Amino acid sequence: MYPLRAFGAMIADSARVNAYAQALATAVRPGDVVADIGCGAGMFSLLACRAGARRVFAIEADECIQAARDLAAANGLTNVIEFFQSDSLRTELPERVNLIVSDIRGVLPLIRDLVPALEDARQRFLMPGGIMIPQCDVLKAALVEAQELYSELTTPWGKQLAGLDLSSPLSQILNQLHSADFRREQLLTAPLDWGVLDYTVGAPTRVAAELHFDVIRAGTIHGICLWFEAKLFGNIGYSSQPGSQSVHGQMFLPWLRPVGVEQGTKIHVGLHSDLIARNYMWRWKAKTHGTSGHPAIDFAQSTFQGATFSRQNLRRRELNHIPTLSEVGHAELWILERMKGDATLQSLAQSAFERFPGLFTTWDAAFNLVAELSARLSR
Repeated sequence: MYPLRAFGAMIADSARVNAYAQALATAVRPGDVVADIGCGAGMFSLLACRAGARRVFAIEADECIQAARDLAAANGLTNVIEFFQSDSLRTELPERVNLIVSDIRGVLPLIRDLVPALEDARQRFLMPGGIMIPQCDVLKAALVEAQELYSELTTPWGKQLAGLDLSSPLSQILNQLHSADFRREQLLTAPLDWGVLDYTVGAPTRVAAELHFDVIRAGTIHGICLWFEAKLFGNIGYSSQPGSQSVHGQMFLPWLRPVGVEQGTKIHVGLHSDLIARNYMWRWKAKTHGTSGHPAIDFAQSTFQGATFSRQNLRRRELNHIPTLSEVGHAELWILERMKGDATLQSLAQSAFERFPGLFTTWDAAFNLVAELSARLSR
C-alpha cells in the first residue's frame, strides 16, 4: 500500500504534473470518456474532469483509492468519476473510452506488468482512434561517476567485523538494480537511446540494445545510469534525467569494479531487459580495449546473479516437482471452499480456529487470515 506521503511527492513533482495537466487539457474534448489506469490518489482523474471529460473510470487496486474518492467528493465530482478497486487486467468497463491516461511507472517504465497492462487497456478499453497518454517512453542510458553511491553499496561488505569475513554478498549487490538521484555533471558520456516503448501500437516487453559510448572527460566510471523521457501528447512531455529532480529518479546498474577512463575512451555496453512472469530480468555488459594507463575490462552481469534463491524454493518451482499443500495451504483451501455467500467472516474464523488448533493459537489469528483472504479474493 502506497502511503499518502508518496502521492504527495508525486504531486510536488511540478515538471511531471504540469506536463500531464497540459497534455490532458489539450487532448481531452468536451464529452469524452477517460480511463485512468492506476489512478492512485486521483490527480489525473480530476484533471481529466477539469478538461471537460463527461465520464472518468478511475482504476486502482491499492487502498489509496479511498483518497481518490475523498478528493472526488471534495471537488464535487462523485457523479463524474466512477471508481474500480481492482487490477486493470481484471476490470470490465461499462463502455469504451476516448482516452487512456496512466503513470504506473517506477524509476523506469520496465516494471512488473506495466507494459502488458497498458496494452490490455488499449485493446479492451480504447475506442478506435483513441488517445494514449503517455504515447511513448524513450529509454536513455549514460555511463556515470558515482563514488558516493558505489561506496555506500560496497563498503559494508568489504570490512571485517570481529574477524568475520562479510564479503560473500558483494557480488549479489553488484548484480542488482539500485535507485539513485544523480546530478547531470556526474555523467561521463553523452546519453544514448536504447529503447522506445510506443504504447499507441503496443510496446515490447523485451528491450535490448548494443551501445557505443565515447567518454567526454577523464574520470572513474562506476556503472550505468538509466532514465526515460516521456512523450505524453504531441510535443508535451518531461524527462527523469539526472538533475531533473524527478520523482522517478534514475536507475543505477553498478559495474564489478570502478574503472578509470580518459577523454575519448570508447566503451561498448550491452543492455537487455526481459519480462519473465511479472518481473524483469536485467543483463548488462561492458567492454573496453584498454589503454596504456587503464587495463581493458570485460564485465557481464545480471539480476539473476544478484538474486537470492533458497534451494527449497527453487525445488518447488521445478517442472517435475509434485506439490502437496502445507498446513497453511490446507487451511486456506478449507476457508475458501466455505466462502459461498452464506457465512460471515466471524463464523468462518471461529470454524477455522476450531478445525486447525495447531495453526491458530488465537481466534484473532484465524480471523486475520480469513479477513485477508476475503479482502484479496472475495467480491
